[in-house]
Amino acid sequence: MTSLTGRVSITTLKPVSISTVRKIMEKRQLHFMNSHLRRIYKVTNRYTGMGILSFLLIFFVYGCGQTGEQPVATLNETGDTLPRYNAEKSTPPYDDLQFRSVLRHSKLQYPGSQAIVNYGKFNGYKAPWFYSEKGILYFSIDKTKDISTMRSELRDRTVWKTSSATPRIWSATLKCFKPQKGVNSYTWMQIHGTSDTYNYPLLRLMWVRDYHGISNHLWAIRIVSDAYSGSRKYDWIDLGKNPDGYFDANVRVANNRLTLSVNGTKILRYDVEYWQGVANFFKAGVYINRHDDFGKATVAFKSLMFD
Repeated sequence: MTSLTGRVSITTLKPVSISTVRKIMEKRQLHFMNSHLRRIYKVTNRYTGMGILSFLLIFFVYGCGQTGEQPVATLNETGDTLPRYNAEKSTPPYDDLQFRSVLRHSKLQYPGSQAIVNYGKFNGYKAPWFYSEKGILYFSIDKTKDISTMRSELRDRTVWKTSSATPRIWSATLKCFKPQKGVNSYTWMQIHGTSDTYNYPLLRLMWVRDYHGISNHLWAIRIVSDAYSGSRKYDWIDLGKNPDGYFDANVRVANNRLTLSVNGTKILRYDVEYWQGVANFFKAGVYINRHDDFGKATVAFKSLMFD
């Protein structure tokens, strides 16, 4: 209540019990340690009525907008929210018909280059780094500093050369989630050379936190030097700001021509004859290759095709 002097009087308010606070917080899916709640309650309830005010402060700071069954992010998530892996509710991506074709001729690499799922053996498989929610395929990794690189990637079985007259196509509808603060960049698509020809990627499509003052953009990194020259030179191409939602990406290679389209617009078209001696394969997922990077990164696919 407010007095005639304009000051707020709280002498008529009663302290709220810790059990009441906990019940309401649990309903709103906020995960606080009980010890922290007790500490807040003990300090604030020293003053008449401050228990209820402490609850209101927590409610409005952390609870606003948390209505319904919204996606939940970890407390130190600095980017988009996304569904967490749930061992009971998350489903195997192979259950979604739109992914069966690509999974039948791919293997899953996690956490390094070794295969955790061999070619076509995805039936019934799901994990925190590879799962499906409501028809969307999620690749998710949580890298620590003691690991040099980390990935959850599909590798296509088909091997081909850029000189082939038969078009080789990578196509997807996807979303690149903004990762946690410790992650400066991650790769979500690759055209990679085989280990017995030239074990480097001709093309990488990446999310980058900041590159020469340009923040939260997608980039194409292409090797522009001859595969066997002894040194590698790269070209960085800005694909624009990372979209808030899903977008279409298409990479096509045939007759030593590489074309990249985003949302139906051709962004790149290059002659890659200098790469024609290399055997290649497609990759898709999420890959952190900077040793000092750490944290969670996730990419989601509504559709994915290797052809």
